Parts: sequence; structure tokens; C-alpha cells
Amino acid sequence: MDPDEVYRSLAAALRRANDATAKNERDIAGLHALVDQLVYLLSRRGELAPGHKKALERIREQAARDVRPKVRLRMYVDKYQVPGGDIDCEARLPLCHGRCCAFSFELTTQDLDEGKVRWEVLEPYLIRHEPDGYCTHIERGSLGCSIYHDRPAACRGFDCRGDARVWIDFENRIPAPMPDGLVRPRPGSLLG
Repeated sequence: MDPDEVYRSLAAALRRANDATAKNERDIAGLHALVDQLVYLLSRRGELAPGHKKALERIREQAARDVRPKVRLRMYVDKYQVPGGDIDCEARLPLCHGRCCAFSFELTTQDLDEGKVRWEVLEPYLIRHEPDGYCTHIERGSLGCSIYHDRPAACRGFDCRGDARVWIDFENRIPAPMPDGLVRPRPGSLLG
């Protein structure tokens, strides 16, 4: 089976699972409200002793500890309408080494619908990274973006000027130290 077809199938399945999870969360919230109201009414009528309420609270706390991580999606308006910064990234790449392309962020439903942006399979729907720490879409060697025209809203709107992870002094072109484990991709590495 074609890897892109597998990826699209997996993306569609996870999207359906995310939609089902959202519906379940709404249903559970309704049940919580109903149970809370029943406990209140039973307490007012003297049907529940104070110990019963404490036992119910312990059960609720245990259930909250057992909750699994959620699928995360960022909500944006049309990503093609997100204003971009006026930073000359190409001129600064030799200094910053595209470290913003190592940041992690949630994708939007628009990214999923378009099917061009890859995401972490084990952490849906975070932007996908390769073992070198960089986004899977960065072109190793040139540090260009292989999906530039379809890049996520977080990439389009990012402004590194005041970000201490990138610059000590943006105006004087003094980059921050490279984070541990992040090394500028070399031509030919991974996807290059």
C-alpha cells in the first residue's frame, strides 16, 4: 500500500475518532450535570449522608486521574488570511538555523482537511518532527519549507523578533544559543 494512502487513511480514521471523542465529552458533561443535580436533590431530601457525598467525590477524583491525553487541534480562521510577519527569514537562516521549524504546535482542522501537512501519529495533531528535531517539511540543507504555500497558520503568523528561543537581540542579529539536541540539518540528511 502506498505510504501516502496509508497516511491519509490513518488521518481520516483519527479525525473520525476525534469527532466521536468530542461528542462523548459533550455527553459526559451532560451526565456530570445530571448526577450533580441528583446528588444535590438527594442531599436536600436527607437521602444522602455527608459520608456518601465524600465517597462520590473520591470516585470522581479517581476518574479524573484516569483520563487519557486528548487529541489536540488549534482553532483558527482561514489560515490563508493569517497575516504574516515582515521578517526576511531567508537572510537570517544562516544565523538562526530555522529553529522555529523545531517548535511544536497544534494543527487546525483546515490543515487536516487539506491533507498536506504531516502530524505526529502518536500525538495527533501536533506538527510532525523528524529525529533531528526539525519539522518533517523542512528541506534539509536549504532550510526551505516543502509545503510553504500550504504551511499551517502557526507558521504563517509566527514572529520571532521577541522570541528568546530564537534571538538574544533581533535587531543586532545575535541568535540565542542552539537548544540541546538541535543541530542545523546537513544537506542529504533525512529528507535532503
